[in-house]
Amino acid sequence: MAGFARAEKMCTPDQTGVIEAEARCVDEGGISIGLGDEDGAKVACMASKAVQNRCGPDGRLTRLHAYTNWYNNLKKFESSCTSSGGTFAFQDPNFVEPADESFCLQASPEVGSNMFEEPLCNYRSICPAVTVVCERSCLGRTIASIN
Repeated sequence: MAGFARAEKMCTPDQTGVIEAEARCVDEGGISIGLGDEDGAKVACMASKAVQNRCGPDGRLTRLHAYTNWYNNLKKFESSCTSSGGTFAFQDPNFVEPADESFCLQASPEVGSNMFEEPLCNYRSICPAVTVVCERSCLGRTIASIN
């Protein structure tokens, strides 16, 4: 039996990316919570009015900042993809784009110290990593196979 040529479309993702984000309330070190014992430092951190004013109650502003970074990275990838003729998608077809900062982990207090052993408070929030895909058109991408 003679073979025949058959064209098959090959669509493989041209570009993938991982969208993730992490934020701290303050970029370097933390906010002074005064001198105190090490055991009560986390409580002092969460109770500090200076920390609450800067980071929000329970570090909520830190979580919002992490989500904003995550969302902006997502939109940057999506825009780059569509502006070059690609189709944007999440690698997991069941993933639903989050609508707000609740997608990210609740901010947690971190206590450190400066070189004078003064306790410093900072909040940290992380958004889960999500893989995204930019697929280009399959037109012109065919291979011939002989069966």
